[in-house]
Amino acid sequence: MKKLIFSLFAGCSLLLGGCYQLQMQRQARTSNVVVLDIGHYYHPERGGQGARTPDAKYGSIEETEFWYKYAIYVKQEIEAAGYQCIICNRGATPNNARLAAAAKRAGVHQINSEVVTGVYRSSHHPDRMAVGMRSADYALDQKPAAVIFLHHNSNSETWLVCNKSAFYCNEEGLGLARTMANVMNTDIMNVSMPNNGVPCGIVLRNDGRKGGGDWLNTCDDSYVPAVITEVAYLSNPEHAKYLSKHENAVKFARTIGKGVATYLKKR
Repeated sequence: MKKLIFSLFAGCSLLLGGCYQLQMQRQARTSNVVVLDIGHYYHPERGGQGARTPDAKYGSIEETEFWYKYAIYVKQEIEAAGYQCIICNRGATPNNARLAAAAKRAGVHQINSEVVTGVYRSSHHPDRMAVGMRSADYALDQKPAAVIFLHHNSNSETWLVCNKSAFYCNEEGLGLARTMANVMNTDIMNVSMPNNGVPCGIVLRNDGRKGGGDWLNTCDDSYVPAVITEVAYLSNPEHAKYLSKHENAVKFARTIGKGVATYLKKR
């Protein structure tokens, strides 16, 4: 009798677990919400804490500050396609007046992590831990269709051409990353932003020990497509020269939004 009761209990647990998984899958596939996370954070004394150009020779850009100014154009492109778009950042509102105004205009939700550089355990999936996890948790709270972590890359403290432009993604986000790469290649790469003839690729990042793995896989655990934009290399003179012009930066940001919207329309 005890064995029968145990078997019934185990069967019910599996059934409930399966139903919950189907509910999460359905939620992600029918949601109209996109969350954009502005990578890294702003320090009151040291400014943006992300990748930056080695000097101002080809343009002075820091990735966090860049996205505070230009995330609104990603948002506009997504919302023009009929979806809701929310922007967040794990830090506090920048004390730089220009960036604070840009954050207000874009409606950035400042998470104000207790320790901005702290490693946090996900409240949604407790086996996942990472710096910046507060942003991933906030994104999942919104029950999104997709999460985009807005970044740039840099592979050197001196000017060095690097053409490994890519969208890093979780397994759920492979289709999203492919679509975003196709749109980026058509509109930007080697069309207006030189990349030595190399197209933008995609990189599956399912190892939490590597950069961004646990943000991506926290989303993956909820069946949410997630992508990190690592398309522009700020140590690449051609990329820096291109993005340092406002009209180019706007086009670049809109292309990211266009890629997201294109994917969602095809779901």
